[in-house]
Amino acid sequence: MADETDEPLLPEPAEPDPLTPKRRAMVDAMVWRGLKLTDAAFEAGMTERNARMCAQDPKFRAALNREMAAFKASLRPRNVHRLAELRDQDEAKGAAVQAIRLLEDLAEQADAERPSNVRPGIVVIIQREHLKPETVGNGVQIMLSDSRDEGEP
Repeated sequence: MADETDEPLLPEPAEPDPLTPKRRAMVDAMVWRGLKLTDAAFEAGMTERNARMCAQDPKFRAALNREMAAFKASLRPRNVHRLAELRDQDEAKGAAVQAIRLLEDLAEQADAERPSNVRPGIVVIIQREHLKPETVGNGVQIMLSDSRDEGEP
């Protein structure tokens, strides 16, 4: 059995980071520490003009958006805990009622999400005029065809 310490804590990225180290530092400072663009640029060792030019770069904006999505996802568990705290407090009854409603709505949404019925597979269509499509099972049909059916010589 492998020891947990033998495995890396983070998976290797699928592709290399498209940002330079200074741009990465600027994105991290803006997203995770809430700094303004110019303050993040100063901390990363960049000029204000260079920061504005970065903000116009599609690769920079895409990296910023990805990091913002990760930040928002990291906040969600704490939001549920905060709703539970509001529900359990006695000072603001209206806030408690709203928290209960929202928690119930979140539970219903989680229960309503169904796994996808999409399954991986390959569709091969072979058509022949003298053969009719056959249903094999699970709604799968086998149809036979050749190039003559498609008007090719």
